[in-house]
Amino acid sequence: MTTQKADVKDLYLFEDALPFDATQKFQSECPPDKKVKVENLFKFSRGRGDLQISFVAAGIALFFLAFFWTQTGWEGRKLPDDFGTYLAYQFGLADIDGRVTRFGRILKQSWVAPMLCLLIFVPAALWNLRASWKETAWRKRFLLPTSASFELTKYAAALEYVVYFIGYTLIVPILGYLVSTLILGTFLTWRLGYRSGRWMLIGVASSIAVVLVFRTMLQIKTPVSIWLYDQLPTATRAFMLTYF
Repeated sequence: MTTQKADVKDLYLFEDALPFDATQKFQSECPPDKKVKVENLFKFSRGRGDLQISFVAAGIALFFLAFFWTQTGWEGRKLPDDFGTYLAYQFGLADIDGRVTRFGRILKQSWVAPMLCLLIFVPAALWNLRASWKETAWRKRFLLPTSASFELTKYAAALEYVVYFIGYTLIVPILGYLVSTLILGTFLTWRLGYRSGRWMLIGVASSIAVVLVFRTMLQIKTPVSIWLYDQLPTATRAFMLTYF
C-alpha cells in the first residue's frame, strides 16, 4: 500500500498537487457501463424531442396529402360511372366490352402508388402525433423535463453536413469528381476530429477508393464540361472525363 501511494505521488511535483486524497479509495461518479442487448437496439422509446419531430412528420404527411390531388395525375384519371366494375376489370376479375383483362393494370397509373403510400403515412403520422402529445402531457403532469432544446440543436447541427454536401456538388463541375472527392474526404476526416497525419492519409486513400469504385469502375455519370479538365491537353482531358 505504501509503495502504491508513493507511486501515485511521484506523478506530481508536490504532495498538495494531488487532486484527491491518496489514502482513500478512488470512486468514480460516472455510472458503470451496462451490457447492451440486441433487442434493446430496436426498442422504441420517446425522448424529449419526440413531440416536435412528430409535428414535423405530421406536417410532411399532410403536405403530401394536400398536393396529392393535383400532382399525381388524379385529376386526369378516366373512371367510368360503374366504378365497381372498373376496379374488377383493372384487377382482372371481370371483362369490359369483351376486352382481355390483365391483372394489376391499375398499378401502372401514376396516382396509385402515392395513394397507397399516403394511406399508410398519413394515419401513422397522426396516430404518432397523438401518442407523442399524450406522452408530453404525462411528463408535464409529473413535472418531468419536457424541453427539447438540446435535441433540436443536435438536429440543427446535422444540417452542417448538408451544407458540405451541397458545396461538394457545386465544385464537382469546376474541379471534377476526383479532386472534389479528395477535398471532401480529407476535410470530413479532419472535421470529425481525426487530425493526425495517419488519419489524413486514411481520408485520402478512402477518397481515392471511392473514385475508383464509383467513377472508374461503375462509370457513374459526372458533368460533361469540367473547368479544370478543360485546361488540360485534349488526350488527357478525354482520359480524365472517362475515368475520373
